[in-house]
Amino acid sequence: MPNLIAPGKNLGHSSLYIDFLADSKPAREFYPARDLGVVAKKLDSVNYDRSKLVQILLKQNKSFGAGEKTLSNIEKLNAPGSVAVFSGQQAVLFGGPLLIMIKALTLIKSAAELSQKLQRPVVPIFWIAGDDHDFDEANHTLVLNKQTEEITVSYNTRPEKELPTSEVIFSNTEELNRAKTQYKETLGESEFTGDFYRLIDSTYQVGDTMVSAFGKLMAGLTAEFGLVLFNPGDAEVKRLSTKFFQRIIENQVILHETTSRTNSQILQSGYHLQVEKSDSATHLFYNLDGRKPVLRDGDRFKVVDNVLSKDELLKQIEKTPEKFSPDVLTRPVFQSYLFPVLSQRGGPAEIAYLAQSGAIFDLFSLPAPVYQSRPSATFVEKHFEKMMIEYKISFEELTGDIEQVVNSVMTKSFPDNLEADFAKLKNRVAEGFDNFKAEAIQFDPALKDFSEQTFGKIDFALKNLESKAFASHKKKSQDVRNRIYRLWHALFPNRGLQERSVNIGYFISKYGFEFIKFMHDQIDINEKHHQLISMTDYKTK
Repeated sequence: MPNLIAPGKNLGHSSLYIDFLADSKPAREFYPARDLGVVAKKLDSVNYDRSKLVQILLKQNKSFGAGEKTLSNIEKLNAPGSVAVFSGQQAVLFGGPLLIMIKALTLIKSAAELSQKLQRPVVPIFWIAGDDHDFDEANHTLVLNKQTEEITVSYNTRPEKELPTSEVIFSNTEELNRAKTQYKETLGESEFTGDFYRLIDSTYQVGDTMVSAFGKLMAGLTAEFGLVLFNPGDAEVKRLSTKFFQRIIENQVILHETTSRTNSQILQSGYHLQVEKSDSATHLFYNLDGRKPVLRDGDRFKVVDNVLSKDELLKQIEKTPEKFSPDVLTRPVFQSYLFPVLSQRGGPAEIAYLAQSGAIFDLFSLPAPVYQSRPSATFVEKHFEKMMIEYKISFEELTGDIEQVVNSVMTKSFPDNLEADFAKLKNRVAEGFDNFKAEAIQFDPALKDFSEQTFGKIDFALKNLESKAFASHKKKSQDVRNRIYRLWHALFPNRGLQERSVNIGYFISKYGFEFIKFMHDQIDINEKHHQLISMTDYKTK
């Protein structure tokens, strides 16, 4: 089985992302920071409140139940010259899809690699998107059951207003228990599920927020690696960010000109915009009875029906910074405002929107990090790899029309002339029997009736054989079809890459916590092709 798949539209990659991976023009012009050593030296000249950052990170990660390795990594940020590598994701229910763990483990390996290369401390920090308010994206996860059917498990008690996920509390005991029960019943029982389900029960509890529950689970799953988790929705973080939010408002004219110019350049280069904003967007949100965008309205600002002058808005930020948060284009700059960010790892969608925010860093006198793609991987279990070999199915075929794959396999597996062969057989039997009957009747005319009865029995037996043959063909066809569909659901679920949909629990329930170590060891963080990782030789301890 080939283990590398080239980037392409069939994998959901945009033209911009494909060109980014190839480091070709015009894409690379939108990502000016390219040398990690140069960025590291630029970061040395920026003043960061390292002691405050360490204090916040220690508090957050202790609340998640982090281990000593994580706490030790946090302390490294106190050292002058220390830098950080980032990736992140929403706080998705029950740990979300595999790509979240892929990002987390990539940070671990990247930090170790860069620390050795640059000879300075590099800290792996996972940004939990606690300011994000899209409940419908974070409240569910896709799980494969024992029959490899796709089952969506969700927590359906939505908040009364549109809140950041760091403020969305699991408040409904019955609904949370129902979601956990459905999750466990879908995954089933194994020798590994006891410990895993206890971890789920201890991390997802009534009273936890979506972020705190997710953080506890991630801390538990990555304890041996020292991953640092960060929630930007923390009130202390927002107080540290007051000046940043105010500068967004103070620099509205040039910020708008910069983003408009960048967007035009992206479109003129033949790419699409990952993020489209109205001309009135300020790139700032205000949590006013729910997270709402702050919009420009002439020389004033508007939040829903509330109109504020520039001075009034600046004073409100000063008074309640915890109510403000950046949008998708200013968030990367916000990250670099808080931390010495050396590198940001992202997937196709993230790399696309980072192209739109690159020029904003200069407005805040901050060095842009080096943007790197995160690795992409599909884990192929032993029985599925065996099936791909048996039926000669390539991974690329699974990304296309699955019915064409089924038809192709059926054509190869079963004779397409079975019906014609039966017709020939019946004709030969009838012809041979007619010749025999003619000779027999000539010998003894009394044999005519008996011979016709005999042929009727032969014809019935042949038709019965034909019927059974085609029934067997149909049954085998359905069996093969079902097997191929199970393969498809496992490797290309929801018509997309496995990493984007399948919950991490599918593999942990079958292979134990050791699967995470397997992921860590097998993923090549510098490979730009999609990796097919065979589990044929996987062994549990």
